[in-house]
Amino acid sequence: MSAQPTVTITRVESWLKSEGVGYEVASDGNLLTGFDSCTVSIVDCDSNFLMVLGSWRGEFAAADAPALAAYVDECNSTMYAPRATMGSFDDGVTRLQADVTAFTAEGMSEAQLHGFLDTAFSALLGFYEAVAEDFPSLVTWKGGS
Repeated sequence: MSAQPTVTITRVESWLKSEGVGYEVASDGNLLTGFDSCTVSIVDCDSNFLMVLGSWRGEFAAADAPALAAYVDECNSTMYAPRATMGSFDDGVTRLQADVTAFTAEGMSEAQLHGFLDTAFSALLGFYEAVAEDFPSLVTWKGGS
């Protein structure tokens, strides 16, 4: 098999543009975009891994944490992707996060890269849609799910 092109943020930007997804480039070079239910960061880790990371917009009280932790455990034990976590941020808020990561050290063809990005976005958005359906009281952004 011939060598595949290196996965770069520029190639990911091309995919986002072709899909009509608005985005911005952060000061660290990562790509940022958002949807009603979540924000998404796309991070190139030294051309070795490409991470698509989502952070759910919903906020929840400490009392809801055990149920969400059980939900995260169940999702991680029954789904291939995304990998779900709960993370605390500098603002003191705990948020539900999910990610899909690809090994990219050997490069990817356009079809492989586009397929990965399609899959990653579908997995993230589908996961957050399921969370909104399963925990409707935690949908705290304007417009609901």
